[in-house]
Amino acid sequence: MSRSSFPGSIDSFKELFDLPANLIQDANEYTSLKALSVLDNNQQNRLNALAAELQDYILTPETMNKVTDSMVALETFFANNVDGYIANKQKLWDTYVNNFNYQGVWDSTKKYGKQNLVSYNGDLYLVIDDTVASKTATPDVTTTSYRKIAWKGDKGDIGLSSYYKGVWNGGTAYSIGDAVSIKLGDSWNPVDMVFICKVANTNQKPDLATTSDYWYPYNPLMVGKTIPQNLSASTHFIEVLS
Repeated sequence: MSRSSFPGSIDSFKELFDLPANLIQDANEYTSLKALSVLDNNQQNRLNALAAELQDYILTPETMNKVTDSMVALETFFANNVDGYIANKQKLWDTYVNNFNYQGVWDSTKKYGKQNLVSYNGDLYLVIDDTVASKTATPDVTTTSYRKIAWKGDKGDIGLSSYYKGVWNGGTAYSIGDAVSIKLGDSWNPVDMVFICKVANTNQKPDLATTSDYWYPYNPLMVGKTIPQNLSASTHFIEVLS
């Protein structure tokens, strides 16, 4: 029979203390009496008296047996209840995880399972309950079946649509939007600049002059010791000081 009351209630144990110096002699006597295989009546009475006196300082077999019974009760409870519960929960969670599948763009003719993912008008929705789609129950209005988990971002600024045509060549015909590179700046330290064609042309060399009708610098920044003549106001120049 188990001495443990778990899981019906929590077991309690007597708190034990260090043996004080004034009881060492009694403890030695107690140990000597316990070592005897046969006790007379006086010895037995003395042993019982010492056991009562030293009960807060001695770890008895009864106390240790209760500790081991409590450990066995806890292990038995986990083996019979917790392990199986966790295993079943893991199986249930697997069914949820396995349903976390992106089903593509929402389709009013399809049926969706719980945990499916669908996109609608650029937003991402999680299906929170098995549902049959319909044109009148779109994800954005059917909150009982869909939950929005990601929003479509704002449209970014329109970028520059250009095609790089390599190093500028006077014999090549360039169209609007073509990009070319050319070395400009001091002869001792030329800088590769990229220009975008704004008017179709041939043999119109790109430069940084304000009067350029055919090209404009893609990255209007130059570094050098001497500021170029007729530098466009939109071009930034960083002067290198000696």
